[in-house]
Amino acid sequence: MSPAGCAKSLSGQKTWLDYGLPDLRPLPRELRLFPPSEVAAAANIEAAIACLAVAFGLMDAVQEATAMTTPIGEVMVMRDKLIHIVEKRQDARERYVNFAIDTLQNPFEVWRVAYDNGNHRLAFISAYEGKRQMLVVVETLAGEVLWNFMHCDAKSLNKHRHGLLLYQRYQLEDR
Repeated sequence: MSPAGCAKSLSGQKTWLDYGLPDLRPLPRELRLFPPSEVAAAANIEAAIACLAVAFGLMDAVQEATAMTTPIGEVMVMRDKLIHIVEKRQDARERYVNFAIDTLQNPFEVWRVAYDNGNHRLAFISAYEGKRQMLVVVETLAGEVLWNFMHCDAKSLNKHRHGLLLYQRYQLEDR
């Protein structure tokens, strides 16, 4: 296991190249989604958590969880896990909550990624027109629970396309 108990994805898993999938960098426009709007950065961590809670449908302060439907089943959004997404304030990840919701509901791909602690996580990948792409990570220790999301460029997102490919939004004719 990796240092300090932090799980790392196992090396040697099949990648997008092994599956013969297209590179996300030159991906044709017809395979990309129109990007949703960003929201304003929150002033502090409490406001960032509140922003995420409302966007995910946790409208009342006592509601601890809600379910989101994805192409591979339900993913739980837990109020107590939202802090993990926004705790690095320099990133202001709450700005991309609409991208994360869109990615869960209409991903480009979903991968089951094995980790060195014997667990696996789900990587929801979305490809958008423009510079920003989205990765949403779902933890699977106690059911499928939203764990994190981050925006990145297409080259960086390709690095997260490994493991067992569970879902594709598209069909490639010449594979």
